[in-house]
Amino acid sequence: MRVGAYVDGLNVYYGGRHLCGRDASGWRWFDLAASVERMIARNAAWTAKGATLHRLVYCTALIRGEVDPDGRHCQEAYLAALRADDRITIELGHFALRKVHRQAGEDGVRETREVPNEKGSDVNVASHLLIDIHTEAIDAAVLVSNDGDLRLPAQHARIHVPTGTANPRGRSTARHLRGEPNDGVGGHWWYRLTAEDFFDDQLPEVVGGVRKPAGW
Repeated sequence: MRVGAYVDGLNVYYGGRHLCGRDASGWRWFDLAASVERMIARNAAWTAKGATLHRLVYCTALIRGEVDPDGRHCQEAYLAALRADDRITIELGHFALRKVHRQAGEDGVRETREVPNEKGSDVNVASHLLIDIHTEAIDAAVLVSNDGDLRLPAQHARIHVPTGTANPRGRSTARHLRGEPNDGVGGHWWYRLTAEDFFDDQLPEVVGGVRKPAGW
């Protein structure tokens, strides 16, 4: 049984930061493939059918270098490490700058600043999930996100293939991503990631010639 995993990278990052601590080290160099494989192994019905991770699509957006050059450098190292696994595809959205207005100080002077706003990851996750289902590239799917905007593709996936939904955010699974194990073709499951998942599933210090960034 060929399993495809579809990962909302920003959702995973903010979930890890919430669960593990923003300033903590030891969680950012997250081995997504190993984590998904452990989720699969927890499900006896899937393992009985010989379920194996066939491909993983990681959807994210590149940090704007002019805003956070160090963050961009670390992110590029992580993406290069992920690409060392030939099962992993990286799909990039983008950050758009939006203007935010607020009053600052006792004199009430209005300030305007530009804030990066990530675009495209949820659409890319949904697109790859549905394309792979309808081209019969996979036999089962794992959706790694807690974004309720993915309600429709998640529901559609359950009609056609057994689907696992992994919530990385450390809180209740979004109402729109819930369902029943026997919906559609059945065999579905739900899992909530923990801090231990992030800390336990780490890539080697050096992957494909790329070293883990300091403090990660």
